[in-house]
Amino acid sequence: MQAICFDFDGTLVDSEVFHASNWSAYLAQCGTELTSNEFLRDYAGVTWDKVAGALQQRFSLDITIEQMLVQMELITRNALRHGKIPAKAGVDNMLRQLHGQVPLAVVTGAPREYVEGILHLHGWLDMFEHIFCGEDVSNNKPAPDIYHLACETLGYKATQVIAIEDSFTGVKSACSAGLKVVLVNDEQPDWRIIPDYHFTTMFEAHPVVMGLVQRPKGNDIKEALLEAI
Repeated sequence: MQAICFDFDGTLVDSEVFHASNWSAYLAQCGTELTSNEFLRDYAGVTWDKVAGALQQRFSLDITIEQMLVQMELITRNALRHGKIPAKAGVDNMLRQLHGQVPLAVVTGAPREYVEGILHLHGWLDMFEHIFCGEDVSNNKPAPDIYHLACETLGYKATQVIAIEDSFTGVKSACSAGLKVVLVNDEQPDWRIIPDYHFTTMFEAHPVVMGLVQRPKGNDIKEALLEAI
């Protein structure tokens, strides 16, 4: 495999509860109640623009999606002043071992300012050749557009790139684009779309991902031979 694309929220950083709490607090300001647990149940892994649209319709909010996103970005920025979102266990070690071996990219539906700010806080920003965010494409995850853009920019076929995701939304996007998909999620999802690999932690995924990068197998060898002819 020639490159690796990492999802951000829930994959690189343990941010799902953080965002759920922020959205719950925001809705409370709007006079609507939705607990953090309810938010996680219904919207974990869903991109912010789709969350805003769903909540607007669900609670008949008299505010535009664009206004909701601006306000949520402000709430998120203020919340981050009190401390950084922790890394998912095993991520820092994996990134440091992969850096310099193959191009690394972040592929996320989250806003660029938020993503780059947290990558900087963790000392990871310079490890990624590219960062692809929701605003870079017309159709965000679960559409395949952002992964098509990532592969085109990286200069590799989709079959030569690994996507590491944690949610149905991300897995659907990466699978639809044709990437080899590694799901890292401690739940046992009952999805119609099946990733190539499924691990409960990044620690478990680490040796397999390193093996895919260092030792091309099967179709990867065939593609390498064909390209060499």
